[in-house]
Amino acid sequence: MKKKCLYGIIALLVFCALAFGLWRVWQSSLPETAEGSKTVTVAVTHADGSMAEFTYQTELEYLGELLQQEGLISGSAGDYGLFVETVDGETVDYAKNQSWWRLTCNGEDAATGADSVVLHDGDQYGWFYTIG
Repeated sequence: MKKKCLYGIIALLVFCALAFGLWRVWQSSLPETAEGSKTVTVAVTHADGSMAEFTYQTELEYLGELLQQEGLISGSAGDYGLFVETVDGETVDYAKNQSWWRLTCNGEDAATGADSVVLHDGDQYGWFYTIG
């Protein structure tokens, strides 16, 4: 009986050590945030091809947080973070015509969702109404 209890305690300690190690690896893989004031530009290309450009100065660290606070984007929470449905007043409807908003960071497609994009001074972001 004592032997089973000892094995249980050892298994629990091993599990806790592995969980802590995985948490540390995950933490170290997160992008570094940039503190302080930064100026960023956001360009929006609408379904009709019209464009709008916005410049923000902020001390926030994430794009999604900034654009939601400014009222430029809105959406719903999904398994992978914020699913952006509306940008600059225009809403996509994937079920109707497979439309969605494509996000770029400094000319490259974003590797993460808007709420995980770290802001850096001088960055340029683009939102493109996309079908298909």
